[in-house]
Amino acid sequence: MAFGSTAMCGGDSFWFWVISSIPFYGATWEHYFTNALILPVLNGPTEGHVLIYGLHFMTAIVGGQWWAQPFQQSIPFLSWIPYVNELPTYKTAVYLLTPIAILPTVACNTQIWSSY
Repeated sequence: MAFGSTAMCGGDSFWFWVISSIPFYGATWEHYFTNALILPVLNGPTEGHVLIYGLHFMTAIVGGQWWAQPFQQSIPFLSWIPYVNELPTYKTAVYLLTPIAILPTVACNTQIWSSY
């Protein structure tokens, strides 16, 4: 939620909370079913914190308004990605973090659950 405020997301801050909480709750649920907390080298809870801290630091350098401008102005070399060019950068981050970060983490958690 703090990052949503930093990135000037307004009511959409909720989605950053969802993105950051899913890996944490997935790891906790995995521990509940397996009675062991098995975190791979790259894992959602740890790397999620590192990512958020890094984004806070970057926002301190570029300013919060960077997140509110259209994605194609924020990161011009990624303007080829369809459907997100005119969206604010923070919405694009939410849309891209879901398939890149959340789905693989959930897949790894469920794969471990199914092996027990």
